[in-house]
Amino acid sequence: MRVLLRVPAGSTYFGTSDRPIDFHRRLPGYQVSPLVEAPGLARMLGVANVFVKNESWRFGLPSFKILGASWAVYAALRKRLGPVPEGPLSYEATQAWAAPSRPLTLIAATDGNHGRAVARVAQWFGLASRIFVPSFVSPERRKAIESEGAELRVIDGVYDAAVDAAAAEAVRDAGTLLMSDTARSELDIIPQLVTAGYTTAFEEIEEQLAQSGDDRIDAVAIQAGVGGLASAGTAWARITRQSRPPRVIVVEPELAASIMAALAAGEPVSVSAAEVSAMSVLQCGTVSLTAFQNLQAGVSCCLAIEDSWAATAVSELDTCGIQSGPSGAAGAAGLLAAFSGPFARPLRERLRLFSDARVLVIATESAAAAERAQRDHIARTELLGSAFA
Repeated sequence: MRVLLRVPAGSTYFGTSDRPIDFHRRLPGYQVSPLVEAPGLARMLGVANVFVKNESWRFGLPSFKILGASWAVYAALRKRLGPVPEGPLSYEATQAWAAPSRPLTLIAATDGNHGRAVARVAQWFGLASRIFVPSFVSPERRKAIESEGAELRVIDGVYDAAVDAAAAEAVRDAGTLLMSDTARSELDIIPQLVTAGYTTAFEEIEEQLAQSGDDRIDAVAIQAGVGGLASAGTAWARITRQSRPPRVIVVEPELAASIMAALAAGEPVSVSAAEVSAMSVLQCGTVSLTAFQNLQAGVSCCLAIEDSWAATAVSELDTCGIQSGPSGAAGAAGLLAAFSGPFARPLRERLRLFSDARVLVIATESAAAAERAQRDHIARTELLGSAFA
């Protein structure tokens, strides 16, 4: 395990006055995801309360990613078409509203969940989709994306190679719109819209905590791939909760800690994501540049952890009714690693997380998604093994 402790370096910026939750609430199938207590995990961490926001199921898909994809597609089309009519929405209504934009194909790169979400949203708006995946993505996960009506393109290499291929395709084909959740330029708008969509989960948390009678949260631990969800969580901590902002803790795989590397350097840098981790959904070699701004402004601690901690966290979450996988449980895993190892005392003192602390973690994938990720993990191991043979 590696630890980076830092002082947040500025004001968090979130470039929208919209409330994506107001759009999400109008869609068919919207439900508030559960916020549950994990007393066993709280005892293991030596804190008063651990709250788990269970983002393992949204709009019929096994992850939170559709929150970002749906808002980004709508907000991008709204610039062309104007706002969708007021009131509850049906998919017939969204397709009729989007009709003037056709023919249009949504493009995305993914190692699973984001691409499937983009493909599902494309169907909602009556659009086509073309999804780029790295070659280690399992046949089952590929079929899940294709089941949403997407055209699939398989790219040799790791996730970042698929990102590059999708971006190049969008430049070549004028009839496409790139729905990327990672930014290669600080001016990229779509990744900012994707991140904005994730704020729905944190708006719900605000309401759920208020209903509980005690809304205090002292720290939030969020797993990160390219950093979109962590950026949304940082904005929530620094803007919505600015009177008493919780400490933001970012958790990454030891083998692909791109955010830790970037924050340590003070600028975005890339790391190798070629080695294999069970937290495969989080194996990204380059932080999203638009996410980096918020993370640099608001993150207090970065943790790079081994797979064994994620396995323990999966088991512990299961005891409170949350079935997740290593990537989805990584936030909880980071806290277990931090407060069970040799750095426990200085970390507690620096982050001020003592026996009365109230901590929030996010679970971000279902058990079914985790099983597919495990098969990707095996396929990726085989792919990289043959590459270096």
